[in-house]
Amino acid sequence: MKNQWLHKVTGYVRIKITGAYPEMFINRCIDQKLMIWNINHVGKDVLVCSVLLDEVKYLRQLARVSDCKINFIERRGFPFFIRKLWKRNGLLFGGVGFLFLLYMLSNMVWGVEIEGASPQVEHELRQAVTELGIRNGAFQFRIPPPEEIQSIVTDEIMNATWIGVTRKGTTYHFQVVEKELAEREPEEAPGHLVATRKAVIYDLFVEEGRANVERNQVVEKGDLLVSGLIGKEGEELKVSAKGTVLGEIWFEAGVTVPLSQTLYAATGERYRTHYLHIGNVKLPFWGWNPPEYVNNKKEIFESSWSIFGLQLPFYYGYRDLLETYEIEVEEAIEEAIEIGKKTGKDKLSKEFSEDAEITGEKVLHHEVEDGKVKVIIHYRIVDEIAEKQPIIQGD
Repeated sequence: MKNQWLHKVTGYVRIKITGAYPEMFINRCIDQKLMIWNINHVGKDVLVCSVLLDEVKYLRQLARVSDCKINFIERRGFPFFIRKLWKRNGLLFGGVGFLFLLYMLSNMVWGVEIEGASPQVEHELRQAVTELGIRNGAFQFRIPPPEEIQSIVTDEIMNATWIGVTRKGTTYHFQVVEKELAEREPEEAPGHLVATRKAVIYDLFVEEGRANVERNQVVEKGDLLVSGLIGKEGEELKVSAKGTVLGEIWFEAGVTVPLSQTLYAATGERYRTHYLHIGNVKLPFWGWNPPEYVNNKKEIFESSWSIFGLQLPFYYGYRDLLETYEIEVEEAIEEAIEIGKKTGKDKLSKEFSEDAEITGEKVLHHEVEDGKVKVIIHYRIVDEIAEKQPIIQGD
């Protein structure tokens, strides 16, 4: 039948009908509008069928009228399942109790973890969360949500910049970012800022003290730039003068470049040979016949290969063969002057600080003497010219 699922909910029985005419019993049931289905012949004058549980009470009377005997052979459906389950109520209550206990235990706090905190901050944080009820054995549904906990503990812990709160299962995790207090710099002794060399004041910025110079003013070595005495005359307060004083300095560098060395320039022609390095052996795989230049220069490029930090025993490289020609004497002098400029800049790095800036460069004079070129170069340089000078008694 189409509604067998409904019969399983309300319950039904399988009965065996025995008699001379069991079909008569079936007909009487149908006349009484009783629900009967799955009617089967299982022997001579024996029928088996299914009947709703609610209609069993009418079967005895119809059986006597039909001169038949009824036996119950099966009981099916939800009511019979409940009856069997109730007979095993110990197992039922045990299962329900286990599920209830599992639910309660899974909603309790079994761990509080704190990361990134010093011992002092961790102690303060544990006290704060304990006051909020976050302790081993507490029920989670009685604890505020993590967002509210985060706001409360962040406000209470003064030495923490930020405290993150997350709940993972039965454990609360606290991630702490503490405040970093900058170390106080030791107090400097009172002093002035004086010039380290002759210069023209290019720019100045005074943090503490009183400026004693102005822009475009010429100062000599040892001149007072920023005074460490501030206040009214006779009531001066001694401080440690601080600031930046940039001066424009004129500097001449003399450089000698020998002409005896042969200078060459590239013509632009080149030939490239590609090869593979295996150990100490080079295996060229492209460019086997390089041209024969009268003057040449070699440039080599090599790239090593590695996998997961392990250096491979082979790598790729190439070699360029450049055609060159000898520079004439006039061109050699110009080349020597350029070399002199580079050498002069190298000298500047020894005379001035790393922050020095070259604002002007000019070759004043050059002369050739005994196969050498002497070059005089004038530089305009902006650099820090202030240095500390302590205030001595009587200043």
